[in-house]
Amino acid sequence: MNGSVDSISFSADGQQMLTHGDNGKVYLWDMNSRRCVHKFLDDGCLQGTSVAMSPNGQYIVCGSSSGVVNVYNASACESSAAPKPLKIILNMTKPVTDLRFNYSSEMLSMLSNTKERGVKMVHMPSLTVFSNFPDVRDVTMRVPLCQDFSLNSGYFTVGDHKGQALLFRLKHYGNY
Repeated sequence: MNGSVDSISFSADGQQMLTHGDNGKVYLWDMNSRRCVHKFLDDGCLQGTSVAMSPNGQYIVCGSSSGVVNVYNASACESSAAPKPLKIILNMTKPVTDLRFNYSSEMLSMLSNTKERGVKMVHMPSLTVFSNFPDVRDVTMRVPLCQDFSLNSGYFTVGDHKGQALLFRLKHYGNY
């Protein structure tokens, strides 16, 4: 890459790696040859801050310093230097510092560590941002720093700058 690497993500099978950085380009690496096999420009991005590939390999999502998250069809990203996003998500207003999929690729969580309650959830099949998370009345979540889903997505957790690991039960998923 010609610039900083601000985010890295591996494919679920470990055969590919994505890198995203300050030039707005996403690089796709083949782990067997350890070479960059393709790169594409993240639509409208000046500075990339996060990248993730869905566990099922269907989506690549890219976050930027402006708070925009682009959702791409992964196969389009592998064949085009300037793919069009399936969805441009404008619900974040600060840099998107982490993107995380659940195990089934049904949910995407977007996090900004520069904003109070800077977490949003996306339902991937409909590409819709949930308006009820986090609850605006919830005063326990402050500035989020990290996030993750449990193995079967029954739980979602957010770590914050106050030393808290907030645990949320996702009742749609029966197993933890």
